[in-house]
Amino acid sequence: MRRVLLVLLLAPAALAAESRARNIILFLADAGGTSTIAAASLHGYGEPRRLFVQRMPHIGLSDTTTASQLVADSAAGMTAIVTGQRTHNGVVGQSASAVRRKVDGEPLKTILEYAEERGLSTGLITDDAITGATPASLYAKANDRALTVEIFKQALTPRVGDGPEVMISAGRGAIAKAMQAEGLDFEALAKEKGRPILSSVAEIPAAAARAFVLLESGEFDKGEAVQAAIRILSRNKKGYFLMVEADSHTDPIRRGLDRLVALDRVIESTARTVRSDTLLLFTADHSFDVRIRGGLKGKPLLEGLEAAEQEAGKGPIRTTTLRMENGHTGDEVLVAAQGPGASRVRGYMANTDIFRLMMQAYGWPLPKPAPATTSTTAPSSQR
Repeated sequence: MRRVLLVLLLAPAALAAESRARNIILFLADAGGTSTIAAASLHGYGEPRRLFVQRMPHIGLSDTTTASQLVADSAAGMTAIVTGQRTHNGVVGQSASAVRRKVDGEPLKTILEYAEERGLSTGLITDDAITGATPASLYAKANDRALTVEIFKQALTPRVGDGPEVMISAGRGAIAKAMQAEGLDFEALAKEKGRPILSSVAEIPAAAARAFVLLESGEFDKGEAVQAAIRILSRNKKGYFLMVEADSHTDPIRRGLDRLVALDRVIESTARTVRSDTLLLFTADHSFDVRIRGGLKGKPLLEGLEAAEQEAGKGPIRTTTLRMENGHTGDEVLVAAQGPGASRVRGYMANTDIFRLMMQAYGWPLPKPAPATTSTTAPSSQR
């Protein structure tokens, strides 16, 4: 009897230890709400529920509201996901006491920074610029997402640890232009900080311990980039955190759906190759106003799209099957997961719950929440 009691007492602790993740890969579809996912499945495969993320073993829905607005942009949406605290649209990595373009809020510690603090390796991959709101929310603190130069400097001067081992992004030309406007050479600055910039994923040396790749275009092979990142990050016995973003805004519609289908394939191939101690998470920072409004099974979803776009320009777009209003929406977004800690994904969640889920998956204590604030900011443009 005593032995049975001992086993029962020890079982929860053993299960908790087994459920901890050594690595986490967060896949983020920017503007990839549930309506976009439904359209992507029909576009990519001609059938519903064919995306891998729709078939992952643990699925829930996440609210995407901000501290003050019902519809989020990427800055507020991603800040909530990676810090566990909501802020205002346009604000990156700062609390809701921030006023966009005017007043800084308290700096918020991100899941990437907690990983750096504990000696894990970290990485960022995005088809946006590395200074874009989604990746910047993981390492930068700024009261305006448009502060490209300030944000780029923060990518090279980490607050915690030695910063991301891997950074792969588009936006080379835009960053160079912004830096030149302030009399700075982005490549010289990066080299001075010990982070020389490469021009392609293929240039990463096989034995590289760190890599900073800055591309002209977001149309690169994310599968190749993810494989390169995992090769580098997995050398750390303590584990790693990696964020992979795909811009899934459906303006234009075809590009957004193509990118989401491509990201889904990368997620599926990654799921087949990563170790069993890796938590894979998929979600979006906000939704987008594209809707399936008609159509027949067996018919191409995007039939007549180009003609409709030529006639309507940026939007709204109307075809026999789709409507696109060219704006963010406040709809809930999908959260899908597999691996250690994935069972915490269920039901209706807050976007801030995703941060807590990742912390718990690693087995790390949750930080105390900051005091609530009633500060608001004026509505801002979204992206």
